[in-house]
Amino acid sequence: MRWLLLLAASVCCAEESNPRFDFLRMNLEVFPGTGQIFEADWTLFWKLKANLKNVRAAEKLPDRTFPFRVSTNAGGRRATPDAPAGAPSLLFLGDSCTFGIPVNDDESFPSRVGKLLGVKAINAGVPGYTAFQGRLVLENTNEKPQAVVITFWPNGLGVWDHLSDREHFELLAAQRANEFSKVSLTRILRRATPGKTTRLSEGEFESQLNAMIDRARAMGAVPVVAIWPFIGQMENEPENPRQTIIRKVAAAKGVTAIDLAPKFRERGGKRLFADRVHATAEGYRVAAETIARELEPILGQ
Repeated sequence: MRWLLLLAASVCCAEESNPRFDFLRMNLEVFPGTGQIFEADWTLFWKLKANLKNVRAAEKLPDRTFPFRVSTNAGGRRATPDAPAGAPSLLFLGDSCTFGIPVNDDESFPSRVGKLLGVKAINAGVPGYTAFQGRLVLENTNEKPQAVVITFWPNGLGVWDHLSDREHFELLAAQRANEFSKVSLTRILRRATPGKTTRLSEGEFESQLNAMIDRARAMGAVPVVAIWPFIGQMENEPENPRQTIIRKVAAAKGVTAIDLAPKFRERGGKRLFADRVHATAEGYRVAAETIARELEPILGQ
């Protein structure tokens, strides 16, 4: 009985918190300095701070360190080079690979694509984001891009504090409305008996991709998906099931899917990676050149 009373008190009296943002901040040891670039958000869990100027950060690995600097615009997007007046725009949705860890602003692949094509590149990539957060970003943007490039998959596989992104979204909404949510009880029970609930299940990942493609088309933009590679694919490791889902969704929706793994293998393989998934400056250059070639006919160039 005492256990039930304590449980009820925890559910009813828990202070308002943002566990997703708290978890992110506690796991940035490999990326010193990046804690300065994030702030809490009650819809997206976290986002980039606006108007940052050359914030020093790094990716610190056992054998080497990659220093980089981060700037953002007034809208909280990572800085990209200026484009000619009246140039079309491209919106890049993604995670830290789109954001461009561990390289400087102008070395991210959205920045490079913008320069190669002479267009306005909007880098909406945010480290740690899943397709769930990407869909929310797209639904709430005021941008009118000619194309939307969607690049997600690794972060959805993560197991964070025993709840999925959808469950956390429901929990935060209930907290903000001062309402009860059964997810509060779910979180307590899962902490007592931890499982392997990923941030997005395969079904959720597929549904979020479909929703982003539909939303892009409703905005009048051409959706494009990029299949980001990982270092194991440079040898004999098969593609991840999430990458296969991207390929399947693209085929079903009639969307261009840009598979970057073959070009990475051709242009340098493992040396194009800083770690398992993030690229070096050279790797992001290869990604940009590959993506730009696929976008040229879409932009009529």
